[in-house]
Amino acid sequence: AAEQLDNSLGHYIAALNMKVTAIVWLLQLFISFSLSWGFGAVKRSLIIPGTASSSRAEFLSSIVAASSLLVPVGSTHAFDGGVGGLGKTRPQTGVVFRDEEAAAATTQSKLGVSYELLAPDGSPAVVSFNAPWPLLQTAAGIESRDIGGGFESAFVQVTELQKGSEIKPAQLKEAIFSSKGKFGMYGSPTDIKLRLVSPENSSPAIYLAAFTTLTPGLRESDRKAYISAKTVGNGLFLLVTTTTAVRFTKLESSLRRVAESFLVVDAPKTNLRNQ
Repeated sequence: AAEQLDNSLGHYIAALNMKVTAIVWLLQLFISFSLSWGFGAVKRSLIIPGTASSSRAEFLSSIVAASSLLVPVGSTHAFDGGVGGLGKTRPQTGVVFRDEEAAAATTQSKLGVSYELLAPDGSPAVVSFNAPWPLLQTAAGIESRDIGGGFESAFVQVTELQKGSEIKPAQLKEAIFSSKGKFGMYGSPTDIKLRLVSPENSSPAIYLAAFTTLTPGLRESDRKAYISAKTVGNGLFLLVTTTTAVRFTKLESSLRRVAESFLVVDAPKTNLRNQ
């Protein structure tokens, strides 16, 4: 119940922040007009469209011009955060889309979702998985999340792995549980325990992690996660399927199916971004 309250509180804070941001933007817009053309010009520019003083086209064009100067690129992504999309800053997931327009148009089907990503060395890879939760359109990467309770989610993480090197637990911990990741928005996770649970040489390799993280309300939350791992080029592609420790026992089999659905293969080379 406390964690549900924290999730609700986090969503409320995010919504409140968005409203405050909108008010500040409007104030900046007004000040910008005032300083550039004087209060008289502001008054004239805001006259109802269709009058002799201002046409609708002029009114709209002036607003667009001012907004393009005041709103920095990427500001619409300011509320990307940790698991559930809440956090102080955008987490670093390492996800680089091969074609950002195609990625933005990706939809979820009964067979799951599929994206073309780039490894750190530019090697293209097709990444797919099948999760029962809605796919979120987020600039922070790829995430499927239970938007009802906000406890379960699956997200993709990409990090660099030297070609020919073996996957090491220490590297998984650094990629997933650092303060820059989705679980570190309010402090790095603690009490991290990680072990391989899939047979050796299986694809993907699947690890089980238990750890403690902080909620938006700064309460400790014990969580568990399956981590699916596969390499392409020098990229280590990870799918993190997670929920609270309390809910894990009940949902373990369904979470394991999501983890096992993770597929990463070499993509055909084209002239997009990997010439």
